[in-house]
Amino acid sequence: MSKQKSLKVWLWSILAFVVVVAAVVGAALVWAMNGRYEVQAADQLAQPAPVMHAPEGDVPDVEAAVRRAAADPALGMLSASVTDAKTGEVLWTKDENRKLTPASATKLVTAAAALLALDGDATWKTEVLQDPSDPGTLYLRSDGDVTLSRDGNGFFHDAASIATLAEDVKKELGGQSVNKIVVDNSIRSEDLFNKSWDRADIDGGNVANLDAVMLDSGRLNPGESYSARSHTPGEDVGRALADALGADAEVAVSSEMTPDLSNQSPIAQVESAPLKVRLRDMLVHSDNMLAEAVGREIAKAKGAPQTFEGATKATLDVLKEHGIDTEDAVLFDNSGMSDKNRLTAHELDALLANEQLRPLLDMLPVSSVEGTLAERYGAGSGAEESAGWVRAKTGTLSGVNALAGTVMTSSGRSLTFAFLSNDSSPDAARPALDRLADAVRSAK
Repeated sequence: MSKQKSLKVWLWSILAFVVVVAAVVGAALVWAMNGRYEVQAADQLAQPAPVMHAPEGDVPDVEAAVRRAAADPALGMLSASVTDAKTGEVLWTKDENRKLTPASATKLVTAAAALLALDGDATWKTEVLQDPSDPGTLYLRSDGDVTLSRDGNGFFHDAASIATLAEDVKKELGGQSVNKIVVDNSIRSEDLFNKSWDRADIDGGNVANLDAVMLDSGRLNPGESYSARSHTPGEDVGRALADALGADAEVAVSSEMTPDLSNQSPIAQVESAPLKVRLRDMLVHSDNMLAEAVGREIAKAKGAPQTFEGATKATLDVLKEHGIDTEDAVLFDNSGMSDKNRLTAHELDALLANEQLRPLLDMLPVSSVEGTLAERYGAGSGAEESAGWVRAKTGTLSGVNALAGTVMTSSGRSLTFAFLSNDSSPDAARPALDRLADAVRSAK
């Protein structure tokens, strides 16, 4: 073999080796990306390695990709919209302006308004006050914390603890006996249970009276997301405080605070987790009472009545003030438990694609990993290729199913989507919605 030919063989061998190394590196990068679930704004993505498809590539043909999945009769009456998160271009729609019942997808509207109107580090304070004219009587007052735990091991992240509150109270009382605890419910304006809700859903684990303070959002079993709820949540908190104090005290709930205590300093106080933590808990677990409490928080910030009507109006007003389309929105509550709520896929998708609300995407549950999506996108679902790549808010009521969030396509583009399905069965519609989101991910 000539020296020149040997040199060529040697060069080709080196080139082949480089190609193999590049392929291995590329495979490793793809594997690593499969383990990442945090969605970032498109304009903040790091520059991809040359072996990966760049998000600046061609906009995917979503319409072609979803044609079959969108025609599934299990979806019933479907309203849908998909948008390129980077450019804001709407890529595919189907009856996107049809007003449908959104179920818990309503919580996206609540979370969006909260992010725009409130401080992400804001907390709820729960205080104990002592009656100066009757030292044996304590008053429990709160900004509206429904995430309280008995001992720090409750349902919600970083929740305030009644046990901690009681320890501080004991120190301040110095041996003074407690014979009565009054829970101040005045901030709720006696508007505790939405007229469009069904009281059977209390035992069903969905709702409860929205008292000013609640343990684990009213759950009787804080270890279960859909535990039956208490019929007396405010009283339960007062009783928990009495138990933690070791006091055989009378417990009462009052809708009117004693005027003499309006300027009284608390003898003990605890604080909830910051708003940004509470919002993620609300969305991941689809907690209805937390959503309603956040709605009242929005109402308070806007100077609106702290009622269901005041909270929903304030929520929509905040979005309108920030240029977010809510023209067709109808809200009777902030949680989505009301079957009278009406939203469109266009409104939800536009909200998710809005640059002001990019933090909202990071708060959504990850498919096949957590919360209401933990048991979806698994093997045999027909959507398993999108496990970990879809982050979305679910929604379920009788005949109503929804899915709205974000998905990263296989080519690396971040898309937002909103799918509202009415006149459909959960057993059939949920997997059909997941397959539709999976089809969006496959778009090229």
